[in-house]
Parts: sequence; C-alpha cells; structure tokens
Amino acid sequence: MEKTQNRLALIFLAGIGAVLIPFWIRKPPLKDWTIVFLLAGFLSGMLDLFVTANKLIQYPVQLFGRKINVSLLFDYLLFPSLVVFYNQVSYPSRFWGALAEAFYFSIPMTIFEHWLEGHTKLIEWKKWNWFYTFITVTLMLWLGRGFMAVIRKFSRFTRQPKKIIIKVRG
Repeated sequence: MEKTQNRLALIFLAGIGAVLIPFWIRKPPLKDWTIVFLLAGFLSGMLDLFVTANKLIQYPVQLFGRKINVSLLFDYLLFPSLVVFYNQVSYPSRFWGALAEAFYFSIPMTIFEHWLEGHTKLIEWKKWNWFYTFITVTLMLWLGRGFMAVIRKFSRFTRQPKKIIIKVRG
C-alpha cells in the first residue's frame, strides 16, 4: 500500500509540474525562460547522475521503474520550473538582491525535500543531508541566473539584421 501512495504522490507532483509550465511560459521573454529551463534540466540531471552513481542519494519509488536511477520528475520538470520562476522573480533585481532572493526558493525546497526524505520512499539520503540540498539548490539557482545574465549581456552586442522595407507604389 505504501508503494502505491508514493506512486500517487509522484503522479500528483508530475501534475503540479505540468500545471506550472503555462505560468512561466506566459511571461516574456519566452526565449530566456526556455533557455533557463533547459539549462537547469541539464545541470540538475548531470548532478543527479553523479550523486546517484556515488550512492549519496537513492530513489526507491519511481514512475518509470528501477531502470532509471535519477529522479526524472525532479531533474527535468520540477527543478527547472523552480529555476525559471526564480529567474523571473529576480530578473529586475540587482546582484545582491538576486543572491538573497535565491533563498526564497532554496529554503522551502530544502524543507520540502527533507520532509519527503523522512515521510516517504521517494528519496533516501545515504551520504547526503539537508545542508547539501540547500547548498546545491542555491548554487544551481545562482548559476542559472548568472548564465542568463551573461547571455543577455552578449546578445546586446550581436548585430541585428537590417530591416528591408519595400514600398509599393500605387
């Protein structure tokens, strides 16, 4: 029965992740948020591969069975959405404000993961603890924000194609 409840929790979290996507898509610039989403998924997936390969974390119950050792739901849907929302919130902020705003996201995420680890079989910390989660989530948020700041800075210097105006005489 417990395994069924854990799978239902995963399905519920997948539903939440799917519902979040239209909310971050609606806010311009969509190109920036898509880049952040894909970058966060890539980095989170790579980190999770490292962490699970070294048996620091284990995921006993998964949506797609035991053949996949990483948390696909977290790595490629929930966490990237969190990074996008952080970027949207911190977009107008200056450097120190953006650094501080990361804690608005990393602290609740750490508390939630700690609760999941203690009350479900969705995640088991082997050689991991809440502090590692807090540090990695915070650093990943800052990294995603910094990456986008660099992209925005360099995209201002790229040449825009000239507009061709065709006048039709009537």
